[in-house]
Amino acid sequence: MIKINGMRQFSRTLRWLLVVLVAAVAPVSWAVQANLTRFGPETYELVRGKPTTYTATFVALEGSGKLVLTDDGMDKAWIKVNGQSVVEAKDFVGDGEVVLPLTLEKTNHIEVTVPGMPTGSLGVRVTQVAEADLGLQRQGYFGLNTTDMEIQRKFYETLGFIGEVYPAGPETSTTFAQALGFPEDYLIHVSLHSLEDPPTPPFVDTVQFRGNAYREEPPYPSLNRIGMAYATYSTTDLDGDYEYFKSQGVEFVSAPATAPDGERFVFLKDQDGTFIKLIATDEGDGPTPGPDLVRLVNTNMNVSDLERSREFYRLLGFTETVVRSEAGSGEFAAAHGFDGRIEFKGVDVSLGEGTDGSTIQLRQWITPYDDTPPYPMPVNHLGIDRINFYVQDLDVVLETMPSLGFAQKWPVGGGPGGGLVFFLDPDGIKVQLAGPRGEQPPASE
Repeated sequence: MIKINGMRQFSRTLRWLLVVLVAAVAPVSWAVQANLTRFGPETYELVRGKPTTYTATFVALEGSGKLVLTDDGMDKAWIKVNGQSVVEAKDFVGDGEVVLPLTLEKTNHIEVTVPGMPTGSLGVRVTQVAEADLGLQRQGYFGLNTTDMEIQRKFYETLGFIGEVYPAGPETSTTFAQALGFPEDYLIHVSLHSLEDPPTPPFVDTVQFRGNAYREEPPYPSLNRIGMAYATYSTTDLDGDYEYFKSQGVEFVSAPATAPDGERFVFLKDQDGTFIKLIATDEGDGPTPGPDLVRLVNTNMNVSDLERSREFYRLLGFTETVVRSEAGSGEFAAAHGFDGRIEFKGVDVSLGEGTDGSTIQLRQWITPYDDTPPYPMPVNHLGIDRINFYVQDLDVVLETMPSLGFAQKWPVGGGPGGGLVFFLDPDGIKVQLAGPRGEQPPASE
């Protein structure tokens, strides 16, 4: 196990990570197109009585877009975008989808009026094709917060994480605190954990917030909560690891189970209640007396609208897609912590050619559905609260994302030569992008 002691500036760790990442992946990039949801999807239920009007404002690029209507049992509605009427009665089919052209501005106002009919509903979504080359190269880590760093370090040792950078940063850093959503400073312990020795990404970036920076909100209590509920690792001996980890006091949701698609899996928890999923694989060297984890397979994100999230991550560079929708009951549901039938729509999306192929697992739960949103900033709630990706040039990201209508959250953290910044996905999940920068003035602490 590698330990790096005496680091007084987190920027040193960041620079070290950037060197590792640059060496690991050759810079290859290309522009991708994504059909972004600019407004919605919103569903308006009809209520007997007077017509009801709803208004909202949304951002977009100047140019063409589309209005997508899904009408269920209605034959008319009145919709204006930027003061212009954009639908007529003839546009409604009573039960189906209608797509109409729009002209969008940077800031747009939409007004939807639905009639006072007894029943029915209207779904409204505004989409627009955008293009970008953000240069994502690989996943650096997912961030996980704990109540006790020493217990958590022992937990990773039990799971077979043999590479560690500890401590991975200073106890305080105003620059990075502000980048993570804190108004001034924080007090933390930080440790990076890896399945490889010497340690290599993707890491688990473990943080124990202390003092005034500590936040008591627990990890997401169930696997269907919107946000980052768990991470998935493969193992060459799922049943053997289940028995070994149980003997070491690790808590499991259930015994290993088989999904409808044939995947063998099990969910475990750390001491704070954060979920980790293990799946069986043939890759690797085979069973051993101890842990047999091979690699990080994906990082889960539960979302409220699969189409909207799929296109957002396509814009970031996740161009490869595998459908992963499933439904079932019995041991499949029990292994997810539920008594009755469960169902979700899903895709696994991966970075494309010229990257490390990092994968995000997008899931839209159908039943049971929990619409509780992710915890807001700052990034200090317990459990998995952020995901980090390395980019070729952070300055390109800082210029491109706002130009496409995505607001940068909080200042850039870091110093000369490199930095990190946060953006929120359509559900408010925290996406952290890090990479080298051009010459910048020294950041003050």
